[in-house]
Amino acid sequence: MKLNLKQYLSGSGMTAQRAGVLFLLAGIFVIIIGYPIAHPGEPFDFRIFVSETYTNISSELIGIAITVLIIDAIYRKYESRNQEQREREQLIRQLGSSVNEVAKRASEELRARGWLSDGSLQEMDFRIANLEAVKLWGSDLQGANLQWAKLKHANLNDSVLAGANLTQANLQAARLRGADLRGANLFEAKLYRINGLNALLQNANLNGAHLQGARLENADLRGATFTDAHFDELTIMPDGARWSSECDLERFTNPAHPNFFRQQTIRSDATEADTETDLL
Repeated sequence: MKLNLKQYLSGSGMTAQRAGVLFLLAGIFVIIIGYPIAHPGEPFDFRIFVSETYTNISSELIGIAITVLIIDAIYRKYESRNQEQREREQLIRQLGSSVNEVAKRASEELRARGWLSDGSLQEMDFRIANLEAVKLWGSDLQGANLQWAKLKHANLNDSVLAGANLTQANLQAARLRGADLRGANLFEAKLYRINGLNALLQNANLNGAHLQGARLENADLRGATFTDAHFDELTIMPDGARWSSECDLERFTNPAHPNFFRQQTIRSDATEADTETDLL
């Protein structure tokens, strides 16, 4: 096929490849016409040609080699970052899987690579994710959408869930020691037998939540709402006492209450090493 240089160079804009071809052809053209101009009337002598051009050519070749190596290094770094980003996004998608084993493997890999706690999970969509018994302690899930998520027996100790949407999520027997749930939406969430020691629940929406058997020792409930929430005699309140029908919730939610309970400053250092006996 005959090469149409004009069509090639004007195909779809002046790309780097086309510019390179253009400069290559220009260089060859200059070399071809340069010798007879410099030596009019003389026959072509290859030795003279080499002696006059080797310095420039060798310098240019070295310059080109260095440039290629630099460009290759930049490209490799760029590709490495892109590959890392693709892997992170894939693992986050897998964490939101409805298949529990897939979510577990994803959480382990995300932790190994430091992506559970670096903000990568903030405001991510994990609706209906099957995270039962998944180890998410210390995770940053701020603003994440966990509506309807299955978090039964999940380890969320010291995790950040501030502003997260946990509407109707199943957190039965989940570990939430020291978890930051400030402003979280826990509307009608299943919180049976959770371990919420030292949890931060300021301004959280716990309306209609199921808190039977929940442990809320030393939890901060300032501003939290509990309209139609469900308790039982096994629910432990922030002051360590068991809930009863005479329990005054405003004592824990309203700082203006004369007998307001203030959370102690002791924070949980719980990690995955906590055993299931913590939840009993």
